[in-house]
Amino acid sequence: MDNIFWHQQINDQPLYPDILWSQPEHKSMAGKLAIVGGNLHKFTSASNVYNAATKAGVGAIRILLPNSLAKTISPIWPECEFGPANKSGSFSLKSLAEWIDLASWSDNTIISGDLSHNSEISILLEQFISQNKKPLTLMGDSLDFLINNPLGLFNDQPLTLALEFNQLQHLLTAIRYPTALKSTMNLYQIADLMHSLSSGYPLTIVTTHLDQIILTYDGQVYSTINKNNVHLLEVATASTVWRLQQPDKAFAAMTCGIYYLLNN
Repeated sequence: MDNIFWHQQINDQPLYPDILWSQPEHKSMAGKLAIVGGNLHKFTSASNVYNAATKAGVGAIRILLPNSLAKTISPIWPECEFGPANKSGSFSLKSLAEWIDLASWSDNTIISGDLSHNSEISILLEQFISQNKKPLTLMGDSLDFLINNPLGLFNDQPLTLALEFNQLQHLLTAIRYPTALKSTMNLYQIADLMHSLSSGYPLTIVTTHLDQIILTYDGQVYSTINKNNVHLLEVATASTVWRLQQPDKAFAAMTCGIYYLLNN
């Protein structure tokens, strides 16, 4: 296999040191990130993304939770904004305007998950994905909708998927991808599959497997040892933040974001 597309970080040196040292020093130049997630019973993913994005050096953050959490969260997390919730405490379809507003303001929106599973959330996600044209990152249970409705992969916005390995398997099945992703594959075989996948679909995919972090973008594949067993959510957030800061060098910026996360 001609694996010129596969970039392995096998030591403690960044693949693109010029990108690493050119991260913006001032918050006003460090990008704007929107975070959407949570339901009445859980908002852990939004909190974890917020912490990971702050650590990665993003300039400004806006967080949107359902207003079923307002009384609990406002006193301890005053930065949060709140959108309409339904009777079960998850986002209602009426919150679409707030989702679109945040996405329009931001350089990238992360749908962090903990959205609950109901038909209203599915419709909300479908309408948001179809209307949003800005970069978007999906995590957690927000990916369940896309796995069940893969036509969302063909929209115009740059789309990043932070997929657990089993979620990636389900996605490939959903799109009827000709090659099955198997847990018995070695890293060489996985890199080849990820290369082919991202050459055919306009996606950025981040996953973890075999103690490795694997990222693919525009046919390029990056892998590195997950030496600190960092959670996929943190990896995807760091790569998203660095990419929004240097969008013209997306692949290099994302790999440097992961390197920075693992070494700081």
